[in-house]
Amino acid sequence: MFIVPMDSIIGGSSSISSISNSLGGASATTETTGSTNSFKDTLQGLMDNVEQTEAQTKVDSYNLSIGNMDDPSTMMINSAKADVALQTMVQLRNKALDAYSSVMSTSL
Repeated sequence: MFIVPMDSIIGGSSSISSISNSLGGASATTETTGSTNSFKDTLQGLMDNVEQTEAQTKVDSYNLSIGNMDDPSTMMINSAKADVALQTMVQLRNKALDAYSSVMSTSL
């Protein structure tokens, strides 16, 4: 799951292509061009998303601690986004490890 910034949906055209472009190559296939991204690119995009949301959470918590944040709900929303992104990455890792172990246990 990738978190799409609301300003990219609200500010510009809200078509599916603009939303998929804001994902930065997160989808496995793109229907408009017919090209496919590799599994490595998808995982790298997922890890980059986790790193970005974690960094934003750290910045928000720092700003809240020094009193620079007017709206603490922003910090809670960004924290929830980081939690969901991390849980998604962990579940994808678990599924990949399960698939690998089942392939390795298959006898020829």
